[in-house]
Amino acid sequence: MKFSHIVKLAGIALVGVMLSQQGFAKEKVYTWTDSKGTVHYGERPPKDVKATLVQTRTGHSDPTPAQIAASQPKAEPTPPAEDPRAVQAAALKNPKRCAAAKENLNILNTVARIRTTNEQGIVVPLTEEDKVQQRIATQKVIDQTCE
Repeated sequence: MKFSHIVKLAGIALVGVMLSQQGFAKEKVYTWTDSKGTVHYGERPPKDVKATLVQTRTGHSDPTPAQIAASQPKAEPTPPAEDPRAVQAAALKNPKRCAAAKENLNILNTVARIRTTNEQGIVVPLTEEDKVQQRIATQKVIDQTCE
């Protein structure tokens, strides 16, 4: 037997099972209370007892208020207002970036020839004017990131 035939037969069997289950979902359900006060549920109530038809539904139910509340994002308490400049300055403090900037400044202050890649992707040496501009920019980074 070929694999495609097996797949077709499995699909047909699956559809058959699904269709047979739909019949069970449409059955009526009754509820009644016996002489001892016990509540019963069933498809066929006793003939001598008054039974009530239960409305059944399939599918999902509407969310409960507890489920709705749990799905809402929780509001975080707002911290006291701080000076925005102080917050920004504290956020810029970064020991790793500070150390890297200090190392770069030390390299810029040496007499070594420093090479960089220009806009065309060509490696070129930094001129003395470029070194001065890089020193100024690096010193600004150090002032911002170092404590």
